[in-house]
Parts: sequence; C-alpha cells; structure tokens
Amino acid sequence: MPYALLSIPLFCALMRLFTRKYVFSALTTLSCAALVIVRAPVMAAALAVSAAGDWFMGHKGDNEGLYRMGILCFLLAHVIFIAYALTRVKTVAVPLAVGAALAAGYAVYLGTRVFGCVPALLKIPVAAYSVISLIGFTCALMTKDPLYAIGIGLLLFSDTMIAEHDFVGNTSAGLLILPTYYLCQMLVALSGLL
Repeated sequence: MPYALLSIPLFCALMRLFTRKYVFSALTTLSCAALVIVRAPVMAAALAVSAAGDWFMGHKGDNEGLYRMGILCFLLAHVIFIAYALTRVKTVAVPLAVGAALAAGYAVYLGTRVFGCVPALLKIPVAAYSVISLIGFTCALMTKDPLYAIGIGLLLFSDTMIAEHDFVGNTSAGLLILPTYYLCQMLVALSGLL
C-alpha cells in the first residue's frame, strides 16, 4: 500500500515536466520526503534540503549567488545522503574501487570538458560538489541496496547533465536533467520504504 503513494511524486514530476511550473518540482521532492519521514528520517531530511536547492536553481536566472546557494543546498543534501548510507554499509572493498575509478574518470571529464567553462566564482563550489557527489555514490554502492544506489547514480548523472547544459552549453543535455533527477528521488524514496 505505501508503494502506491509513489504515484503522488510521479504525478507531480509529470506535471512539472509538462507544465514547467516550479511548484510541481517542490511537490515532487517534498512528497518523496513525506513518504519516508517515519521509516527513514535522515533520507527525508536530505530530500527536504534538496527542495531548498531546487528553489535556488529554479529561480537563479543569471544570478551566480543563487546558483552558489543551490549548489550549497545540494551539497548539504549529499552530505545527509552520505550519513544515511553510512548507517547501512554492507560492503566496502569493491565500491571503493569502483568509486576511485569513477572519480579518476570524472576528474578527467571535468578538467577537459567542464572546468574551462565554469565561471571563476563557481569553480570551488562545483569542485567541492563533484567530490561530495562521487563520495555519495560510492557510499550508496556500499549499502548493497540497488534501488538506493541506482537512485544516487541517477542523481550523479543528472548533475553531470546540469554541468553539460549550464557550463558547456550542451542544450540537449537539459532534456535529461529533470527526468533523471525525479526518478532518482522516487527510487531513493522507494528504497526508504522497503
């Protein structure tokens, strides 16, 4: 029965994608948080902080200050997701190796494709955010929870599409940002319900 409640964030995500109204973005994230608040309050906190990040990113326009605030909120959400994952660690060796390999590849990607396009005031926040995102994905792998790991992996992918869109200018990457982000939230919430 609680799984049927995932239809609420699914409906909100679809409304956001079709109407482009920000309120549905907030409702998607906050409804996922509400679904897990009893069984996974730390996860709910991470989702709630993500909703604040959504607001800053949804209203940033050309304002780098709001962009930095959005990054800060999402960075904090990742830290909370990491705290959640660390309470559920099942294995370490393989996820650490995968995380290290991914970090090396991601560093090359950022260095050769993205960082040259990032405004000076955003370079440190983007670098810190990237490191925390990779640590978060590695910790998600350590849980051996496939729904959670795939959800956090989709978050990393969505963030990469944001970098492609906002910094590199790859407009087609923008089409993948919200669908993968909302799918991330729903998979993470589902893992919190199980």
